[in-house]
Amino acid sequence: MTGTTNYPLAAGRYQGRSVMVTGGANGLGYASAARMAAEGATVGIIDLKQDAVDDAVRRLRDQGGNAFGFAADVTDEEAVKASLSGFRTEAGSLDVLVTMAGIFPWVEFSEMTQELWRQVVDINLGGTFVCAHAAMAYMKDQEYGRIVTVSSGTTMIGTPGQAAYIASKSGIIGLTRALAREGGPHGVTANCVLPGLMATDHVLSMRDDVDDFFAEVTVGQCVPRRGEP
Repeated sequence: MTGTTNYPLAAGRYQGRSVMVTGGANGLGYASAARMAAEGATVGIIDLKQDAVDDAVRRLRDQGGNAFGFAADVTDEEAVKASLSGFRTEAGSLDVLVTMAGIFPWVEFSEMTQELWRQVVDINLGGTFVCAHAAMAYMKDQEYGRIVTVSSGTTMIGTPGQAAYIASKSGIIGLTRALAREGGPHGVTANCVLPGLMATDHVLSMRDDVDDFFAEVTVGQCVPRRGEP
């Protein structure tokens, strides 16, 4: 099988809902924001660099979406709170949080430093905690919310050179289970998505042998093609 499946848009499915996507300026984050905007959501994105945020918001608006952007580090609690507060002012509520922000440096375990280990865990797992923690407070008050965290298919198989990434993404699965239990009685659900290998710009540029790597991975998939954002 070749090509990409084009799932039909459900026009209006997110009408009246407000969605914040972290890591929303590019890759899977931007693709998620664009999809939900096309289906009627008011979309906010959080990403690290202001110019990338501005460009993503412009593209979303050019496509007819209602979008707002905030430059913030997801590990910075005060910056995240300010971003969510600003988005709620613009959108009127915070109904959905998608925690897509993350990093995945490719380093063999024998070469991994404690500094890099802490950085990966702090951004991937710590950033998910900071954003979910801030969002949960709003969602409990309005007795409605949807938290979607993003782990990785690598947690199921293990991938050489990805020890810190896999550890952090495994932690997200456990955190999401706890969020679901605590949020459920207040009308707040939490679910975790585990994407496989996706042909984002970042992934395509991270290895010299990326084509061979994709071929190695996709041959074992039920649908033997590259995942597309």
